[in-house]
Amino acid sequence: MKFFFGSITWVACLMLFMSAKSQEVQKWNKYSVTRSIHTSDLNYKKLFHGRSKAALENNIADFYLYKNGMLVKPPDTAGAREFFAAGCLCFKFEDTLLLNSGLGRKAGVGVGIKIYRDKFSGSLHAKSGENSAYKIKQTDSTYTSDITVSPTSQSLKLYQTPTFSDDETIIGEYNATFKKFYQRTKNKDELRNYTVRLIFKCKVTSMDGFKEIAPPSGK
Repeated sequence: MKFFFGSITWVACLMLFMSAKSQEVQKWNKYSVTRSIHTSDLNYKKLFHGRSKAALENNIADFYLYKNGMLVKPPDTAGAREFFAAGCLCFKFEDTLLLNSGLGRKAGVGVGIKIYRDKFSGSLHAKSGENSAYKIKQTDSTYTSDITVSPTSQSLKLYQTPTFSDDETIIGEYNATFKKFYQRTKNKDELRNYTVRLIFKCKVTSMDGFKEIAPPSGK
């Protein structure tokens, strides 16, 4: 099974991290800490066995996706499964964590979550490859090949408070509804209004050793 981040190098992930971190307009909320979240809640465990299961143990998520209010199901399950088994990466740069999980060609969207102290901020990103297909307003005349939108509502529950240390494992559940945008399909602009539920377990990788190539940042 291929995941969204299978072909992305650490350099590309770092650039994504710094781009997201330097955004000036962000919606920040406080996350909650609850012991009600367990790794047993991850349904992906039922899909893998043996070595495959062990290899994906610390970077995986159940990704539930709703488009325009309708549940999007994986194309290879004949309607049997309601979630995508998705890859999940978490990077630490100085005092900030960035988690990313995405669905690639299966659904064309991904989710990014930034955690700073006791607050978090999320975003949804879509990428159409070389084709320009997205715009924010239906009246816009120009399209872009990728788009990032902020949430209209969001919540984050973590199993424990992050220590922002190397090799830490983050377990949590993220829920969000995002701002609408439009996607061109066969010369027609279609509304895209996404809601996601992401249950994840992700091991932190430190990027602090690459400070010398990082631009100044702001929260």
